Amino acid sequence: MSTINKMNSKLLVKFWGVFLYSSLVVAAFIGIFFKFEYDEKHRLAQFYGYIFSEEISNQFYELARDVMPLYTLISINKDEAGSFYSTAQKILISRPEIIALNLAKNGIVSHVFPYEENKKAIGHNLLEDEARKVEALRAKDTQKITVSGPFHLRQGGVGLAFRQPIYLYPNDKEEVFWGFAIAIYRFPEIIKKGVNFTILSNAGFNWELWRKDPASGKRLSLLSSGTLDKDFRRFQINLQNATWWIDIAPANGFINYRKLFVVVAASLVFCLLLSFIFTYFSSIVNRYNNIKSKIHIDDLTGLYNKKYFWEKIEPALEKHFAYSYAADDPQLFICVMDINKFKSINDTYGHVVGDKILIEFAERLNKELTANEFASRFGGDEFVAVFYCRGQNGQGLPERIQHIKRHLEGLYYVNGSKLDVSVSLGALSPQKHMLAEKPPSLSMGEFFLEQVDKIMYSEKYSFHEKDGAR
Repeated sequence: MSTINKMNSKLLVKFWGVFLYSSLVVAAFIGIFFKFEYDEKHRLAQFYGYIFSEEISNQFYELARDVMPLYTLISINKDEAGSFYSTAQKILISRPEIIALNLAKNGIVSHVFPYEENKKAIGHNLLEDEARKVEALRAKDTQKITVSGPFHLRQGGVGLAFRQPIYLYPNDKEEVFWGFAIAIYRFPEIIKKGVNFTILSNAGFNWELWRKDPASGKRLSLLSSGTLDKDFRRFQINLQNATWWIDIAPANGFINYRKLFVVVAASLVFCLLLSFIFTYFSSIVNRYNNIKSKIHIDDLTGLYNKKYFWEKIEPALEKHFAYSYAADDPQLFICVMDINKFKSINDTYGHVVGDKILIEFAERLNKELTANEFASRFGGDEFVAVFYCRGQNGQGLPERIQHIKRHLEGLYYVNGSKLDVSVSLGALSPQKHMLAEKPPSLSMGEFFLEQVDKIMYSEKYSFHEKDGAR
């Protein structure tokens, strides 16, 4: 695979890596946001459900009290007609929402007020009417006031009835069912007057008030603001001997899927854009680093070039002099290495073989470098390196540098040829007292490299003398 293809593959991996990571992060934030929104809507639904169920229940409690004067009239005075009209008139003045006040002796409507508007109800047998008898019998059997309806009235309109069963004790021994005292209210006006459902709508909730039909058991919708989402919260409303329910749901759902789709789509676009930008700038950085490395790197060997060596040696020496070494701590050593008789190798085997020897030599040298150490090709077959070694007692090279020299020398196998390579090496650990001899025109690096060069050339001279003697 070419270098360009490798770079493109790495950039592609970075692109999808950033996209996946950013998508996971964004998905987590989206999940947290929508979970918070879901919980908040649920909390509000619970709050409104509790408030409205309580308001309706309390309102019905107040409405049920309107029928009590009629109940008292019959129970105490045992006079179902004498003062019925005057009593009913007083009740109607205090509660104008009432359509009719009735007495139903033995379950049959016998008295109504106002009369003209409601006279069609006279004679209506509540205990035999299929649509009314279930709730009428419930009131009779339980002896509790019972809310009934809403239903269509014989006299017209839709009404909500409160039936109070009346039991008398004619012989002071056995109670006898007398009939019902009834208050009928106009529906749904009576509910809307007492309960402000617009609060729910303004809060962004749809709702439905409903009950089960006492005759069929089917759901009967009473009031609603519109279509409810499938996901809703249901609250029970306990009324007088009856049960209603109110269902509440956010108008756009507990989870707004349209909003979720838009947010997810926008997030994906954002993640793709982020991945593209990151990859684009990463490619620019890679190109910059490649260009920068080419400026600092020797093309043939891959080691630092001479120019970059000068940039690195000065701060290394300053740190070396600033550091207080213990007796056995590694110290900075500058090494200069030169391949012996390299010109002869080029002349005998050609420059291609010579270049391959330089490449292998650089590879061997590079393997010996540790952290903070660096090496450079100074030109031709001359190399310079900075090592950190423990000083050698007495004369001679530190043991580690001797090991490196042995590793750099030896047999090199190139293009089927076996070449025995030897190296001249000079090494020196710079000391502060040496700086007294440094000319002002030289930097510290130039001065110490000049000293190491002398040591290396001294060894090279000895090698040539021995080689000439042979």
